[in-house]
Order: sequence, then C-alpha cells, then structure tokens
Amino acid sequence: MNEIDVPLFHFNRGQFIEADYQDPLLEVYRNNPLLEALPPIWDDKTVAKNLAHNPSFKISERELPVHLRMHCVQRISREFFRPLSRHLELQQSLSRLIRDGYVGRNPLTPNYAFRARKDAYELILKGNTSGYPVNTPTSAGFALVGISGIGKSSSLMRILQMYPQVILHGKYKGQDMPAPYQIVWLKMDCPHDGSIRGLCLNFLLAVDSLVGTKYYKKNTTKTTDELLPIMAQAAAVHCLGVLVIDEIQNLQEAKDDRAAQMLNFFVQLVNTIGLPVILVGTYKALPALNGEFRNARRNSGQGDATWHPFQKDEEWEWLLQGLWKYQWTDKKGELTPEFINVMFEESQGISDIAIKLFMLTQWRALDKEIEQITPEMVRSVARDRFTLIKPALEALRSGKKQQIQKFADIYDSVSVDDYVDRIEAERRKAERLEVIKTELGYDLKEQTIAEIHGWLIEAGIEEASALKAAQAVALKHLDELDSVDVHKEALKIALHEQNESTASKPRPRSKAKAKLLPTEPSDLRVIVSQGKKQKLAAYESLKVAGYIKNPLEFIG
Repeated sequence: MNEIDVPLFHFNRGQFIEADYQDPLLEVYRNNPLLEALPPIWDDKTVAKNLAHNPSFKISERELPVHLRMHCVQRISREFFRPLSRHLELQQSLSRLIRDGYVGRNPLTPNYAFRARKDAYELILKGNTSGYPVNTPTSAGFALVGISGIGKSSSLMRILQMYPQVILHGKYKGQDMPAPYQIVWLKMDCPHDGSIRGLCLNFLLAVDSLVGTKYYKKNTTKTTDELLPIMAQAAAVHCLGVLVIDEIQNLQEAKDDRAAQMLNFFVQLVNTIGLPVILVGTYKALPALNGEFRNARRNSGQGDATWHPFQKDEEWEWLLQGLWKYQWTDKKGELTPEFINVMFEESQGISDIAIKLFMLTQWRALDKEIEQITPEMVRSVARDRFTLIKPALEALRSGKKQQIQKFADIYDSVSVDDYVDRIEAERRKAERLEVIKTELGYDLKEQTIAEIHGWLIEAGIEEASALKAAQAVALKHLDELDSVDVHKEALKIALHEQNESTASKPRPRSKAKAKLLPTEPSDLRVIVSQGKKQKLAAYESLKVAGYIKNPLEFIG
C-alpha cells in the first residue's frame, strides 16, 4: 500500500442508471445492448446547451457585506463554464470513440465470452485465439495535449459526465445479459513515477468503487506481469467504454524505460480487448507520445487534439462576455475593448489564468472598498499576484521560440503533420461558435420574454400589451439583465401601450362622467396598485420604485 499513491473510493449504488434500450438510428449500432443503452448521439446545439453552466447571481447580492461578497466571487471558479468550439469538437470525438469501441464488443457474442477469460490477454498477445472471432479494434483513442490551465482536464470531465458512468443491465430482448454492469468511462491520473503496477492497482480500486467488486483486495501482492491480464479482464468483463489517463506528462519522470513500457501496455489494451484509451497531458508529454502508440492513434482516424492558448478574436470576446456578468462590486464595470485587451495581455489567452485574474481583481476591489474594477486594477493584480508564472507569460508574450522552449509546459513542439487537422478545425471553430451563440442566445432571450411576460400578466396587464412589452425589453436589454430593472422598463412600455390602445378605441356614450384612471408608470397610484397585485405594501412598493430612500444615505 505504501509504495503507490492511491485515492480512496467508496462503492455507491446511487451512481447507477438502469439500461433503457433505444434505437441508435444507425444500423451498425443496432442489436448491441451496450450501444442501445447509451444516450442518443447529440448534435452541437444540444451539447452546447447541456455543457453551459452559470453561477447563481442576484443583483441584490451587491448590497451584502464585503466578507459575504468575497465568497460570492468564489462561485465563478466552481460553477462558470462557457462552451466553446473546442468543447463541441471534443465531445464529438469522444462520442465516436466510445461507440466505435463497442461495435466489436457485443456481450451477446462469443467474442465477448473469449475476451472475458482470465487468460485472454496472454492468448491474444501470442496469437492463440482458439478459433474465437476476435475482431481487430478500429478505435485506438487519441491524445489531448495543451498548455497547463487551458481547461483540458476540467472540460473533458464535464463532457464525460454527460454520459452515465455505470449502466445496470437486466434482460435485453428477453435474453439475460452476461455482463450486468457496463462502465461507460473511467478517468485516472498517471502515477507520478510512471509505475505500471501503480496504474493497475489504481484501476482495480476504481472498478471496485463503481461496481462493488474486490479486485484490489485480492491482488495487492501480485507483480506487474500478473496484474496486467487481471486489469484487461476487468475492463472486458465490465464493458469499459473508454479509459482516460490524465497527467500523462508524468511519464517524463519515469525511470529506465517505464514510459515506453506503459505506452506499449496501452497499445496492448487496445489490441487485446478493443478498449479505446485517451491520454491527456501538457506539452511535456509530447516526446513520450511518439512511437507505437502514436501510430495506433493515427490509424484510428480520430486525430489528436492540441489545445493552444486562445487568440484575441471573437471566441475570446465570447468567453469574456459570459464571465463579465458575474461582478459583486458596488458597480459593474462594462466590458470595453480596453478590458478585452488587458485581459488577453495579462493571461496570454490561457482561460484558467483569465478567470483567476477576474476573480482576484474583484477581491481586491472589494477589499479596498473600490466601487468597480478597472483595466488599471487588472494590470496591478497581475503584476502583484502572478509573479511565479510571469517568466512563462513573458515568454509567450515575446513569441520567441527560444524563450518559450525554456518552459516545457507552454512549449508547442507539435510537428508540422499535426497542423493539417488544424486548418479544418479553424473552419469548424467559426461554424460551431455561431451554433453556440444561436442556441444559448435564443434560449436566454426566450426565457427572459417568458419571465417578464408572466410577471406583467400577474400585475394585471392585458395579454397583448404584456407580450409586446416583454419582447421589446428583452430585445433592448438582453446584455444588461444584471444592471437594468427589466420589470420596471416593461411595465412602462405596457402601460403606455394600454393607454394608446384605450385612446384609439371609440368611447361609448354615457351620461355619467367616466372615472379617469391613472396610467403613467411614475404615478404613485399606479405603483401602489401594481404593488398590491404583487402582494407588496404601499411602503415597499414605493421603496422598490425608488421613491423612498434609506435614511442612512442622508447621514453625514
């Protein structure tokens, strides 16, 4: 136990979902319970909508004491996620990889029964399959490589979590399933010393935590050579869809030829049980990723993914637009071209650094009791707080290869061959960004209209006037929802609309003089009347409308 660094896992049946077999719509995926139990194949719009996540935020929180607002800012790092074109591309690659890997591993075929044997690993390596139809795997996997802080691991984890991790199977078309548990994905870190034995034991412990087996306890004393077939068998028996190994740059620290041995082992996992493998790491991992595993990945057709720092382009501005809504300072600083430039210069397009810089700047403004953040404050915070990474950022800023080479984690040493796919990727990037903007923007607009419309109806506004006012306000203030009182603006428009509509109608003749009702939104009677419909006292209605001030504001 002491010679390896293993995390603690706890078996939890609550993480299971029961199989719900659906038509996968493609013939090659039909009649395979592993594929029919997966979620549908999503389009980019659905992925963008499901990945997007915004921190909880209320304008009223800006009135909280400073020590509480400090905690509010922390939500950004925990909850903010803005889907970008690279995330949609990664999800599509993962979707194809998992499904393609399952094509040749139907648990209802003799192929599965053979691979689930304890000696299958060694027999396949020796070429002795005893007549069993062991299909040649088509999906080897791919590598996801990029600078530290660019969001590789966190993005991949969000995408993996769109899929159930464990599916529980019962009967499929009246037939008992030989494999009750299907582990769709498993993500692990590469051991810090590149130990294959450590990797195997961590894998067995993780499987135990997911399906309640006792692989780890039974095999802690076994050697590496003994553990390899056990790991392969566990992956085959429980129908593992994809194995993700993060921090693969740790192989650079491995002694002797352990890096080559581990990569060769991944190739063997692909060849023996058809298990796709995704390797994730920084640019330090590139030398280790060459060779046989690189050739296997090329043959899979998925293509490796290299995540570079963002450019100062439309996608960078889209990321900041989403981030900029979440400000807990007294006043919101608008996202100006100067802010866009300074955020890029001080982070060099590394998203994690940009998000941390945004948070740190807010914390400083709150601590110093400054009303709002400014570009100068961003520069000051970066100068004071980013001292450890300043040399690396300076190297990126210089654009000089010799300077960048000093920092292995930010040095892009990808060969020319790897840039072939980037040309197509750049084209797809623009297309996907439009999809994201359309889907998320449309969704926000429709939600805003529905919410304002409902509020106006409850306040007693006629249907037609309420809808027209809600649409007008949403169109005008969609980018200012956290700084504009949209209800008040909509009420003004609705009352004016109703007034115009009433004035244009012919008035019925009457001997009695009609009672004139107030219609101006600034009329105190209108404010009190609308407040009553919202179950507010007259005092509270006038206070919300800004006619009653806090007495403390007049002191001093």
